[in-house]
Amino acid sequence: MSEKKSPVITEYPDAPVPTRWTKSTRQNPIVQFPKFVGAAVNIMMMVIKGHEK
Repeated sequence: MSEKKSPVITEYPDAPVPTRWTKSTRQNPIVQFPKFVGAAVNIMMMVIKGHEK
């Protein structure tokens, strides 16, 4: 019997690898908090504008 190849991609060797700097900024709460606040404000503005109609 031959093995069937799974349709799920488990390896992608050509994918770019993030640098040490990129990984540290993505995991830093001090950097992520302003991004979170900005996204939350943006969503709230969309909700408020949607309710004004």
